[in-house]
Amino acid sequence: MKPKLNKLITLLLLLGTFAFLMEAEERVSSLAQKELSRWASLLPVKPEAKIDSINPYDHSVSLLHVIMIDSTDKKVNSLHN
Repeated sequence: MKPKLNKLITLLLLLGTFAFLMEAEERVSSLAQKELSRWASLLPVKPEAKIDSINPYDHSVSLLHVIMIDSTDKKVNSLHN
């Protein structure tokens, strides 16, 4: 009788732990989404700048865009090393 009770208690503890971790993950995701939304709302919003050029490939690039591209390139390169 005791081995069955021990297995039941172990199963209930595992299920409780799993439920706790799922709830914690949901709360952390929700908080992270709110914080990211708040931070994203602080980013400057500039309308598309009109470029006076006859070159159809001419475009302006923001420093933030260049930094973001640079950081993703480093991540990709570090994965292949």
